[in-house]
Amino acid sequence: MKRRKHGDRHRLRRYLLAIAAACGLGALFATAAVKVVQTLTGDDALQHLNETNTVCGTVASARFLEEAPGNPTYLNLDHPYPNQSCAAVIAGAARPRFKVAPETAFMGKWVCVTGFITTNSRGKVEIAVTDPAQIVVQNAPFTPPTNRTAATPAP
Repeated sequence: MKRRKHGDRHRLRRYLLAIAAACGLGALFATAAVKVVQTLTGDDALQHLNETNTVCGTVASARFLEEAPGNPTYLNLDHPYPNQSCAAVIAGAARPRFKVAPETAFMGKWVCVTGFITTNSRGKVEIAVTDPAQIVVQNAPFTPPTNRTAATPAP
């Protein structure tokens, strides 16, 4: 039997994750494929550095830095840059894999990003995205209603 290289195993894991995401079984199947411990908020991600997990939040700002080295696209979760809780960083080489420009496709949407959690040079949490399957648009979690009723005017 031919031995597989570590890179082959990594590609297989990414492939399985892509299939799971496409089937809507991301949380169940991705756990087995890439050993995702849990789904995190951007604020919680700092406590899980150097782990592969899924971080969810609203894309509060997004920007394609066409002139920067590597041509990255940043999807900043929960708060606009520079106060983001976590950023999904899409390398310029991965942009052609997206059908719509990521900064347009995901802006304002609740997304879950699966990948290896690290920090940048300023200590901000990041997840490198090399495949569109790592980003899944989902319905925002339920937010409890306010105490106002429809008949009560807002102050």
